[in-house]
Amino acid sequence: MKKSFELESKFKELIEWMQKNPDEVIKERHMATEKLIKKRCVYGDSTFQTTLVPMFLKKESMELIEKTSEIFDSMIDKIIGLYFQDETIRDYFPYHEIPQELVHADPGYLKATILNRLDILFDGKTLKYIEFNTDNPGGKGWVDMYEDVFAEQSFYRDIIADFGIREERKITRGLFDAAMKCFNEFAEEGEKPRCGLVSFREITMKQDDEIVRDFFIENGVEANIIDPRDLEFRDGRLFSNGIKFNLLIRSLKAQFYLRFPREMKDFKKSILNKGACLVNSFRSILGSEKSLLSFLSNHFNHHYFTEDEVKFIKAHIPWTRKLDETVTLSKEGEEMSLKTYILTHKDELTLKPSWGAGGYRVLVGKSTGKGDWADCLEANVGSSDWTVQEYIEIPETEIPVIKNNKIVLEKKFFNLSPYVFGGKYVGMLGRVSEKDVINVSAGGGVIPVFPLKHE
Repeated sequence: MKKSFELESKFKELIEWMQKNPDEVIKERHMATEKLIKKRCVYGDSTFQTTLVPMFLKKESMELIEKTSEIFDSMIDKIIGLYFQDETIRDYFPYHEIPQELVHADPGYLKATILNRLDILFDGKTLKYIEFNTDNPGGKGWVDMYEDVFAEQSFYRDIIADFGIREERKITRGLFDAAMKCFNEFAEEGEKPRCGLVSFREITMKQDDEIVRDFFIENGVEANIIDPRDLEFRDGRLFSNGIKFNLLIRSLKAQFYLRFPREMKDFKKSILNKGACLVNSFRSILGSEKSLLSFLSNHFNHHYFTEDEVKFIKAHIPWTRKLDETVTLSKEGEEMSLKTYILTHKDELTLKPSWGAGGYRVLVGKSTGKGDWADCLEANVGSSDWTVQEYIEIPETEIPVIKNNKIVLEKKFFNLSPYVFGGKYVGMLGRVSEKDVINVSAGGGVIPVFPLKHE
């Protein structure tokens, strides 16, 4: 009997049991929440919502995700490299918000993107990459913890042991290895690392940093969480409260560091003068701008890529264009007015700010009124700061939820976010939502993902 069939049977039995025993499920859920709090999976004053069941992916699905994720990570590096060599590409990516001197600062190691999280839509057959997060991907410490808690719960312990493959602390380990590789390229021979996770004291995601910090300490590297406003650059080195740091993990999106130019002057000096190894460097953010998806999907740029890379682009990147284009090619390959196409094909498209995050200001055409759609287009047409993207049907899954002290089945939208650290796939975040713009910080939930054992 195939594993997948056995798994489906086990899940069916489990859900039937849950529906008959809601009190036990609710009690177990409270216990799991307490474990998550103890493991510091806390955003603000509460834990992120987690599903009542995990997700399992088949071996061939995992292999496809791993392979394509690593390929696109390398392609992002290629484009960033070309950015510094080709004026045409620099013109394509204006990057208004980040000072060019920071983007051009040499990080002291070769790879452009180190900590990368990719957002994908995958229904088991079709795989599409809708965003690249090469700036500061969140959840680096939390995701391992979610998997730990699920593996410990009595409901799933046997199922995960029988059907799932699990590597403990895979994502955090991947981060550690990637950061240390950068440091070893950067540092003088024999120099020992002291790691600072750079964030503001006021930020609510500090527990995620604490998990990463503790992993560094457990593995023999001194580490602290430090505020960039406390940094002092002197004698070519970087200090916080008198302690020298030579390895920094950037734990905030780049724009946050630019809001306090006076307080950031020593941090900036360090970047410009190689006072410490910074991961991610500011040049990595070039890969997060949604114009990159437009660059990839536009056939005029395909001469920059190999034949195999172009095949991957056509298979896995949705049609995307910047709003500063006037005449372009449609999804069908026909020359047309971009503005007219957007107005007449609303239900097939999505409008996104190029620098947006967390689903902020994203308009899904089929869920947006004609007036709001036209107003957004009129306000932003001609702007390089907005993109239009082919709407990809968001996969749905039916999962049990607690509702009025009962266990009921509900359909949820879901997406997957593979992490690629140092060019290697290290793990995956799964997210679910009732809305078609999925974001955990905006009310979505986390669904742990386990590879299915060989069938």
